[in-house]
Amino acid sequence: MTQNIEELRELVSAAIDNGQSGKIKACKSALRDIYSIIKNDPFLLWEDSYVSQLGKAIIMMIHWDMIDDEDENIGLAHLAYLYISKAIEKEENLQPESDKCELFRLRKDRIIIMKSFDDFFVESLQNFYFADNKATDLDTYNEQRKAVLSRLPFMQFSDIYLIEQDYPNLRDDEFLLELANMIEHDQEFTNENLKEAFLLHKILYKFTYEELKKGELVY
Repeated sequence: MTQNIEELRELVSAAIDNGQSGKIKACKSALRDIYSIIKNDPFLLWEDSYVSQLGKAIIMMIHWDMIDDEDENIGLAHLAYLYISKAIEKEENLQPESDKCELFRLRKDRIIIMKSFDDFFVESLQNFYFADNKATDLDTYNEQRKAVLSRLPFMQFSDIYLIEQDYPNLRDDEFLLELANMIEHDQEFTNENLKEAFLLHKILYKFTYEELKKGELVY
């Protein structure tokens, strides 16, 4: 087990380092090996400090279209979300205090997932957001989908809000500043929206974890 964990750590580091250095062939080779390992044991790094980096590696897989099947890409996006959310949870609970810089990185990565692959999360959110009112016709389904899509920017903004508590200027991060301005320009953001977004994050995390644990997450 320890050897397998170390091997996966090394592959994750290689994938990210090579990707950032522009060594795409070497990066993709490492990503293919990572994919094979997590297909067999998706919880291998669950309690490991590399779990967030594993999530980042999966984001790279999707960005570079390494998997052709759309359902598997949707599952991978959920997996990346799960791993990074797990790392956020661990960091927030660190004693005596969490690392603000690490939380900034983690929350930004989760925002990137929710922004880049927002369509991938609609069905999951729709399933439990309207659990007691399933659509029985196409018009209702489309209305529900539209409602869920309107919540995704709030989920992104909830992480921006938490970053702002530590860094009021968002560390002058251009991506975050532009996204925050766009969300605030497009729609009003209230305390109720914030509470709902926090709740949706908790539910999506639990839903994805349970799907993965039961072997029902396709990726």
